[in-house]
Amino acid sequence: MTGEQQPPERRGAPLTDRVNAEPAIINGMSATEATYIGCASLAISVVLGGGLYLLTGYWHFIILLGIALPMVIIWYSSFYLQSIKRSKPERWYVQAFRIYLAHKGIVKSRYITHDGYMELGRRINSDPFSQKSKDQV
Repeated sequence: MTGEQQPPERRGAPLTDRVNAEPAIINGMSATEATYIGCASLAISVVLGGGLYLLTGYWHFIILLGIALPMVIIWYSSFYLQSIKRSKPERWYVQAFRIYLAHKGIVKSRYITHDGYMELGRRINSDPFSQKSKDQV
């Protein structure tokens, strides 16, 4: 719908479902995801470069792997995240990962994962003439 076809009160209104969505920068990967993957791959590549330096004596491996390997990992992981996120709502895989960790017992679940009958956790006394105090009801 173009601007002329919209009612006057709707022209220029933001798309509310996209206001808080983080924009994609590399093949559907957001900047936050690229930062997390880049930091992890930088740490791994520097360790690998340090290991090659200890084996060969060429310190150039640290710089070469510290620069090139994170870029390659970010590029190919963006394709992987793009395949995961296809046809899913915003931040779906983050919620799925947290639920997975909760099922494994690593973290406490922040989501309702109970399937079946739920109750309040205490019974309401239906007998008004019982001898229990009012705070036990």
